[in-house]
Amino acid sequence: MADELASMVLAEITAEFEDNDLEVRAIDLGIEDTDGSYWAVITDGPQPLYLDDDGDPVNFFHIVALYRLNPDGSWSREIARLEIDTAPQRTGDSEVVHAPDGAAWIVIRAGTGAHAGTLDVIRFDPASGSLATVLSHISSRPNAGAITDLDGDGLPEFVLNTSNPYVFCYACAVEEHSVAIYRWDGSALVEVPLRVTPGLSGDIGTAASRVVALAEADLWRQAAALAVATARRAPRDDDMRWLSILVNQTTAQRLAHAGSPGQPLLTNVLAGEYATALDLMRAHAPAAVFALDGPLVDGTAAVADLATMAVTILDYTERALAQRPDEAAIHAVRALGLALASPAALAGARAAAARAAELAPGDAFLQRAVSYLDSIELAPGLAAGAPAAEELLPGPSAEWFAEGYTLGSGDRGRHVRALQQRLAQVRGLGFLNPGRYYDLYDAATREAVIHIQQQVDLEPTGVVDEATWAAVDAARQRPEPEPPPITVEPSQPAAHDRAGAPVVYLTFDDGPHPTWTPQVLDILERYDAPATFFVLGQSASRYPEIVERIVEAGHEAENHTFDHIWLDKAPRELFISQVNAADDALHAAAGARVDPIACLRPPYAAMNEHTRDLAAELGKSIVLWSVDTQDWRRPGAGQITSHVLANVRPGSIILMHDGGGERSQTVEALPTVLEGLTGRGYEFDVLCR
Repeated sequence: MADELASMVLAEITAEFEDNDLEVRAIDLGIEDTDGSYWAVITDGPQPLYLDDDGDPVNFFHIVALYRLNPDGSWSREIARLEIDTAPQRTGDSEVVHAPDGAAWIVIRAGTGAHAGTLDVIRFDPASGSLATVLSHISSRPNAGAITDLDGDGLPEFVLNTSNPYVFCYACAVEEHSVAIYRWDGSALVEVPLRVTPGLSGDIGTAASRVVALAEADLWRQAAALAVATARRAPRDDDMRWLSILVNQTTAQRLAHAGSPGQPLLTNVLAGEYATALDLMRAHAPAAVFALDGPLVDGTAAVADLATMAVTILDYTERALAQRPDEAAIHAVRALGLALASPAALAGARAAAARAAELAPGDAFLQRAVSYLDSIELAPGLAAGAPAAEELLPGPSAEWFAEGYTLGSGDRGRHVRALQQRLAQVRGLGFLNPGRYYDLYDAATREAVIHIQQQVDLEPTGVVDEATWAAVDAARQRPEPEPPPITVEPSQPAAHDRAGAPVVYLTFDDGPHPTWTPQVLDILERYDAPATFFVLGQSASRYPEIVERIVEAGHEAENHTFDHIWLDKAPRELFISQVNAADDALHAAAGARVDPIACLRPPYAAMNEHTRDLAAELGKSIVLWSVDTQDWRRPGAGQITSHVLANVRPGSIILMHDGGGERSQTVEALPTVLEGLTGRGYEFDVLCR
C-alpha cells in the first residue's frame, strides 16, 4: 500500500515539475476512524524547479501531505499539505510518535547545508483532519535532536541539539554544548525554560533563581548539584524537576567535552571547570603559561586564532566572577586571558593574578605567576599565523596490522587522525572532520566505523583492523553511499531520576568469572553502585555462587545467551534454546530472586527484526549500550576511564566486561570511573527492573 500511495503522489508532482529526482515515502500514521486509515507522504531528494511563463522560478519545497485509505481500498484525494519549515535538502529519516491526546506526531530528521541538521515535528489532529508544525529546529550539527523518555514516565520528550560548534573556531573540536527540551504538559509540547517559573516561590524559588544564575554563568557543575538538591526538597514540584533535568543535560555534555584535545584549557572554561583549567596551568612554569606560543597554545586549535581564545576566556570568566567573585581559579584563568589578549599591556593580567594569589595565599604557583608577570613588560613568544592546509595523512602499514595492532575507543595519534580524515570523505556517512588538532578515537568515530563495517558485512566491533581500514578506504572512493542497514532501536532507560539528577547504567558482560567478577562486586559495594550483569548461561552453571552474590548485593543478573552466539542469524529453535537455557542457569543459581529476567543483550550487538520479535515472544526487551569501553582490547585503565568520562551522558549505558578474558584493566579502571561519575553528580541504577 505504501508503494502505491507514494507512486500516486510522485506522479502528481511530476505532472507539474516534469523530470525530477524526487522520492516519496508513505507511512501509516496508525490512526483509523469509520472513514478509513490515515497515511502521510513525505518527499525526499533534490528539490526541482521550473520557469513560469514570465521566466520566474517556481520552486518545489519538501512537503508532508495527508491521505486516507478508504475501506474499499481506494485512496482519498489529498486531505492536507504543508511545506516543511526548515526546507531541508533531504528529509532523511521519518517516524510516527503517538501523542498522549490521540494525535500523531510525524517526526522528520534531515540535513541542510554543509554540516547542519534539521528536526521537524508535524502534528496530525484526527479530529480536524489538519496538519500543523509544532516543532521546527535547525542545528549546527547533523544530529538536530532526539526523542527520548528523559524521566521514565512513558511520555516522549524532544531533546534538541542547540550546541554551537563554532564558538571558538571552525571544525576544531571545541564546542559549546547545550540542549533545548520540549515536553508534553498535558495539552501541548512546551519548552522547558532556563528561568524561574511563576510556580516556583519561597525558598525553592530562591534556590531556583540561584540555579539559573549559575547556569547562565556557565558554572555547570555547581548549577547541577544545586538543582538536584533543590528538586529533592520539593519532590512534587514539576517545574523544579524539569529545570533540574534541563541543567543536568547541558552539564553532562559540557563536563564530558572538558579537556577535549582541540583546546583542553578552553573546553574546561566552557564547562566552568576552572580548578581543572588552573591545574593545566600549574603543569608548566609561568614563563611557559603566559607565552603566546607556549604549551597551552601550541599544538591546539588556539594556534589558528589566539585572539578569539583570549576573548572567549574573558567573556566566560567575567560572568563566572559575577557569581563566584572569591574563587581564585577563575581569577587565575582570567589573568591568562588578559595576557593573551593584551600581551603588551599586562596591568590587567597582573591585577587578576594578584587577586588569585590573595584568595589562595598558600598556592605557590600563583605566587610565582604574580612574580613573573611583575618582572616582564611583554608576554613572551610570537602568535602563530594560520597553518597550511592539512594534507591527507598516511594510514597504518600492513606490517603494523600484522603485528596485531588495532584502533579503537580512546586511542589517540596520527593513525586516528588519518582515519577521521578518511571517514569525513565518505559520502552519506555524516561524519564531520573534527579538525587537525583532534586525534581522539571518540564515540562518533566508533559509530562511523561500525556503520561501514555493517555495510560490508564485517563484524561490527567498532575496532579498526586491516579489513576495516580497507573498507573505509573503499567507502570514501564510492560516488554514492551504500544504503544503510535496517536497524532496530533497543530499549532506552530513563536519563534522570525524580530530582532531575543524571542517571547512568553500569553493565558487565560475559561473566561470571571467578577472578574478576568478585573484584568488580567489591568495588561496586564500596561505591554503593548498583549494576546490571549480562550473564552467560554456561558461566552461571559453572559459578552459581557468584550469580547468587550478584543478586544478593542488589544487582541484576540478565540474559546474554548460554554460549555467546550470534542471535541475528540463529534459527528460531536455536535462538529460543539459547535464551531459555541461560534463564534456566540463572534460576538454578539463584532461584526466583533473579526474576524477572526481563532483558536480553545479544552478543556482538547482533540484532535485527528477527532478534527483536523473538525476544519479545520470550518476554524480553533488547538492551545494548551507548558507551563502549572496548576494555576487551586491553587499552590501559587510564584510556578506559577517559573514554567513559568523555562520552557519558544522562541515560548512558556503559559496557564493560567481567568475563571472557583477562579483565585486570577493567578492575583497575572501575574505581576511577565511579569516582569521576559521582563527582559529576551521576546516580547509578539497574536497567531492567
